[in-house]
Amino acid sequence: MKKISPKAIRLWRIKAGIYASVCLLLTIIVFILSVTVLEFLPWYVPLALMLITLYIVLVDIWLVPRLKYKFFRYGIFDDEIHVHEGIFIKKQKAVPIFRIQNIDTTVGPIMRRMKLKGISLRTPAERVYIPELQEEDADSLRTTIRDIINKQSRSES
Repeated sequence: MKKISPKAIRLWRIKAGIYASVCLLLTIIVFILSVTVLEFLPWYVPLALMLITLYIVLVDIWLVPRLKYKFFRYGIFDDEIHVHEGIFIKKQKAVPIFRIQNIDTTVGPIMRRMKLKGISLRTPAERVYIPELQEEDADSLRTTIRDIINKQSRSES
């Protein structure tokens, strides 16, 4: 079983940091409004928002990315792709290669800058996402899956 790129940890931290920044901004706005305009707002509402933001920073930025990286694995076997994921609830998916109908790559602006790609495999029943691979690994994986599918379709004809 293979691991995803170690750069995924940094990418997930950046995404969580953006989310935490928005939460912090909203917390500051609510705090300022509660002091100036909304005098009827209880004192614990801004405090609760600050604690939630602190939780997001500590857990979502530092802990979750490491754990997601540690527990995510994928592998291509003879006729199946296996994906193991999950921090607390472990999921193991086995996707038959002959059932794959579509292979998409996902590249966001931050991912592009970090030279990462995600691969989405669609079957009639489900969608399996393999996140944050190095560009070369993602392209190689996509080509390998297509070659296996083409080889299987030729052997059936």
